[in-house]
Amino acid sequence: MPRLLPTLQSYTAGQSQGLWVLIGGRTNGMHGFTDDPLANFPPRYQNKHIWVIDPVTGRRWSRRINDSSLTRHQVDALSSFAAQSVQINDTLYVVGGYGFSRRKNDFTTFTTMTAYDLGDIIKWVRREAGLPPGKEDLANLIRQTSHGVLQVTGGQMMMVEGRAVIAFGQMFDGGYGSPNFNQVYTTQVRSFRIVDNGTTLGIEDARRRPVQPNPNDYRRRDYNLMPVIDQTRPPGQAAHAVALAGVFTLTDGMFTVPVEISGNAVPSMRDPTEPPSSGKPPVFMQAMNGYDCALLPIFDSAKGENHAVLFGGISYVYRQGTEFVEDTSFPFINDITAVVRQIDGGYRQVWLGRFPNVRSADKKRLHLGAEALVFLKPSTPVTANGMLDLTALKAQHGTEPVTVGWIFGGIASDSPNGGTTVASNLVFEIVVTPR
Repeated sequence: MPRLLPTLQSYTAGQSQGLWVLIGGRTNGMHGFTDDPLANFPPRYQNKHIWVIDPVTGRRWSRRINDSSLTRHQVDALSSFAAQSVQINDTLYVVGGYGFSRRKNDFTTFTTMTAYDLGDIIKWVRREAGLPPGKEDLANLIRQTSHGVLQVTGGQMMMVEGRAVIAFGQMFDGGYGSPNFNQVYTTQVRSFRIVDNGTTLGIEDARRRPVQPNPNDYRRRDYNLMPVIDQTRPPGQAAHAVALAGVFTLTDGMFTVPVEISGNAVPSMRDPTEPPSSGKPPVFMQAMNGYDCALLPIFDSAKGENHAVLFGGISYVYRQGTEFVEDTSFPFINDITAVVRQIDGGYRQVWLGRFPNVRSADKKRLHLGAEALVFLKPSTPVTANGMLDLTALKAQHGTEPVTVGWIFGGIASDSPNGGTTVASNLVFEIVVTPR
């Protein structure tokens, strides 16, 4: 990969024709903690390009989104960061996100959902012929709708049984560090059906569960959402999701007990004080990789196990030598673990290793993975809900190592705590050895 790839973190992305399409996000590192919102989140670092990257050749193309007749408010919404997204066939749907609004002259969480038909977006970015008549302008290529249920940042989005699910996150209006900001965690799972006929976009049958917010269990953002197939359920109810860890509890801690999100988008969490019982697995508490990071989902049908491989990020626990160390300042780490959901509904977390040793210009080791994304190779076999299908991979490759995808972007920090951070443009190849 060339060094001219964009530095990006907290972005959204889709894949089409073997190419990555990158939208929104930020081009600098972790936000500041001053009382000046414009210094904490400088608007000039919001990504106002759409990038197209070929991961095989390393070629990349970009085009500014304001190279169009989009309104200023649309440009601001499309360049937001920490948005939620889901891809259905060749269309990427991007929801909400946080950023500077010139209409408000302040920061806001946007209420929009934007549909991008990725094949056409690639043509627009690369200035290719073949766009539909009258759609040479980006403003005519996208479709948008607005609704209060879409006003979320820092959550995660997934399709479950035909419904778009936005799990947890927050609504943050005003500048970070300003005395006048308004921060409200959703503490809910929001779901709806996407209505898109290729010309107009909307939502219907919006639901919020629980109806009354639950801050004790669900006050979560910047976490990882794990797709799951539960072989103990009927086929039509087998696919659902699990929310892992996240921040912040009412006492500014990190959550540890996962939240199961059913097929009808209802969350449930076990009581962490629940005593051991012979009738069910013990309550699992996630120690590592608790913050949003690169995630590779794997389904092993032979064992009925679901794996979420978590690459780096921010954590309550890290490994030092052969010991596991707690750190309430939540450091950046390089550890790679897998959270495994077993066929009996129990969980375990397994330490797998670390990121390669990559160093900054002044020889400091970089801590990677936070706010990064995983891109699977088009040839990698996946389940209907997008997980790497381990059984099919074994059938294709036996027990030989095989490249299944890549990790791109995110935040790079030269220290676990208090270091210098930047947005990364590094690409890491993911190699799986089936067993």
